[in-house]
Amino acid sequence: MKTKLHQATEWPTKQPKPLISIYWDCENVKVTPHQAKLLMDFANSRGCAGTQRAYAKWRLASQEFEKVLYRLGFDCIDVPDSAKNSVDKKLMADCQSEVEKNPSLTAVILVTGDGDYTNSVRFLQARGKKVIVFAQAGVASQKLSERADEFHLVDSFSG
Repeated sequence: MKTKLHQATEWPTKQPKPLISIYWDCENVKVTPHQAKLLMDFANSRGCAGTQRAYAKWRLASQEFEKVLYRLGFDCIDVPDSAKNSVDKKLMADCQSEVEKNPSLTAVILVTGDGDYTNSVRFLQARGKKVIVFAQAGVASQKLSERADEFHLVDSFSG
């Protein structure tokens, strides 16, 4: 008598969460530690936060806020160059480089309200990346807010 073989039951696999990178212009968007935590909660609700970088002239900025961001998993990138827009240029170059090297990246959260980032948003979107922008009320560029796939105000995070 032949024994009937049963195929192994395939267990449903959990779909991996989308990979999201966060690039924060800390000279442009300043928040409380509580708001920073809420921003990370938002990012984690949308996917798996991969690269988390916060840019500033850290030796001239608040060491306490740098520590808060470090505890939240951010690499705090010091930009000692005093040239105009040096933080913006470093952040944009790093973000664009990551997108070119990491095709599995699905979205980028930019924490800035600076209109100088509009071209970077176009660059990211042309490569199929969703762009979510967080800015502060009153200093957010209208062009940037219109160009982003999603736009939010960090001021909506109470704290």
